[in-house]
Amino acid sequence: MNKLAMKQNDIPLATSSSTSAPPSRPTTAAVLQALITPRRLATSDDDRMALSAARPFSVDHAGLDLVAWRWGQETDPIVLLLHGWESRASHMASFVAPLLQAGYGIIALDGPAHGESQGELTHVVDYGKAVLALADQFGPPAAVIGHSAGSAASLYAYAHGLRVAASVQLCGPASLSRVVQRTAHLAGLNAEEAHALEQQMAMHIGAPLSDVDLQALQSGFLHPALILHDPEDREMPYEESRTLAAAWPQAQLRPVAGTGHRRILRSPAVVDAATGFIVEHGTGKLNMHFSGR
Repeated sequence: MNKLAMKQNDIPLATSSSTSAPPSRPTTAAVLQALITPRRLATSDDDRMALSAARPFSVDHAGLDLVAWRWGQETDPIVLLLHGWESRASHMASFVAPLLQAGYGIIALDGPAHGESQGELTHVVDYGKAVLALADQFGPPAAVIGHSAGSAASLYAYAHGLRVAASVQLCGPASLSRVVQRTAHLAGLNAEEAHALEQQMAMHIGAPLSDVDLQALQSGFLHPALILHDPEDREMPYEESRTLAAAWPQAQLRPVAGTGHRRILRSPAVVDAATGFIVEHGTGKLNMHFSGR
């Protein structure tokens, strides 16, 4: 379950001292912790296999060592893959072989507090700053493919100076305010508690939530983008992608029915569409080369 659109039973519940009493509604503090504390997935054999041909390297971000994985030649233009919440770089592996065949190199980042990267707490602004740190240390990628929270992190990075030739945005949110409001609603918080949650989240990210809403993010919508989303996605409403596309002058929105929120990463049609879009649009003057340390 993606906590950007989590269900109420994913939130720790405060219980009374009575063993017979039903659990109470979650506290605002518990909901905030659920929003900023990803459950780290154990590395599976499939994860190891997906990364077996990649070369790991470190990215310095806010005093933490983040792990990124690279495929391809040193001179290849890079496509940066950004996973979703409670996911990891290996889950983006379906895009690797087609992009390599198209002449691209690939970098897949384990976001803060995810995969092999350090950290315990994170959020979309922190993830976006990690993307900027990667680009600052190794140069900007030619293109980005971002899924869910990784898509949101890329939007933050575009608005704060990351320039790419093309991007593919997969079923991500277009507004942090709406994410927090929707989470408060699913958790059963009342209006006062929901307002407190918004304030506490803003304090945690160090900025108003409006800084991660469309009006603030639109300054980064300077390149062609392909937005893919299942209209029946149960974790992230399709309306988020519709709203994003309406605000992005060079965006194309394509519904991809039956792919769900996570299966979309393994859909051959989605992988083909993303690769084709990057081949068509991601070969402009912004194609820079990465040199992982």
